Amino acid sequence: MTELKQALVIYNPASGTVGDLDRRLGAIVRRLHEDKNYMVTVRATTPGITPEELLASDMGEFDLVIACGGDGTVGVVLGAVAQLHSKARVGIVPFGTGNLLAHNLGIYPRGLKGDVLYPALETILNGQVISMDLGKLNDHWFTVDAGTGPIANALTVPRQRHKRFWRLFVYVLPLLKSMARGPRAFKISIDGAEPEVMPASGVFITTIGEMGIGNDFDYSQLNNGTLDLIVMNPKSIRDYWRTTWRFAAWNIFGILPPGEPPYLVRKIKSVDIDVLAASHLKFPVHHWARRIKNFLMLKPDFSPALTDHATAMVDGDRCGSTPMHVEIVPDAVRLIVPKSDSSASASDLQRLDKVVRQAA
Repeated sequence: MTELKQALVIYNPASGTVGDLDRRLGAIVRRLHEDKNYMVTVRATTPGITPEELLASDMGEFDLVIACGGDGTVGVVLGAVAQLHSKARVGIVPFGTGNLLAHNLGIYPRGLKGDVLYPALETILNGQVISMDLGKLNDHWFTVDAGTGPIANALTVPRQRHKRFWRLFVYVLPLLKSMARGPRAFKISIDGAEPEVMPASGVFITTIGEMGIGNDFDYSQLNNGTLDLIVMNPKSIRDYWRTTWRFAAWNIFGILPPGEPPYLVRKIKSVDIDVLAASHLKFPVHHWARRIKNFLMLKPDFSPALTDHATAMVDGDRCGSTPMHVEIVPDAVRLIVPKSDSSASASDLQRLDKVVRQAA
């Protein structure tokens, strides 16, 4: 008799843009059991759930853990696995809005017109396992990025129901508001060195080089023992356009714009970040952005009073405030990624499509 293995499927019931969640979860459970003889547990994330509660099992440690959701859900699952020093392999089914990690890993191929469940399941069942570094902001794990400043804060504003309808366009108004507020001055100490004062509208720390831009399925970026510090300080419409186009060109069209990034990028192992209380720097572009924002909102929207702290962000969700200590944790989890030469054939996708329909 074939030995039963344990698999845990963790999903976010409010995640991103996916529809027919029950049908897709059923397809995952059926495929895991029929193809690999897994005994499957399905569990939903809830606010405040602890790593111990998330990975709880009455039959020993899980062999496989699958995160179904966006970057936030994936971060919660990977963080729990790392926190408990679990040896379970972790797979990703990207059901979120941005799915940056899944895109960077090739789990969510660019231009995919079918259901993302198909290539994701193929990866989980037939992919390769690699070690992945994670980042840690104070006591919080992250898989894609942590950050602070007006641009970083804009990523935390949209609600889940708006994300499902507007998708990536949901971030347009929050980003316009971030332009209206202008940069702040941050004290940044890299790898224990003396702090530097840097004006910035956004400070990001990413686990994959420059958030994956130009690193198409480069798995060496996942366990190189470093983080990328990105400091954005756009001062004109051209600066904002170059920054926006660099991200859009790569993440949507797979094109790497020529030239150097329009922001500072440094390789680091750790960084300490704090904000200067009385800092508020503005250029003409920020005043124009404020006028446009007030026009679109049909009423003035007064910026909040400056404080001696700034909101922190982890994988698109609010997570405390400055001061921030961020560090790399090498080889924190075992992640399943596509094989370098693998691609799902038409017959594979047809078979998977049949499984999904039968599981409905």
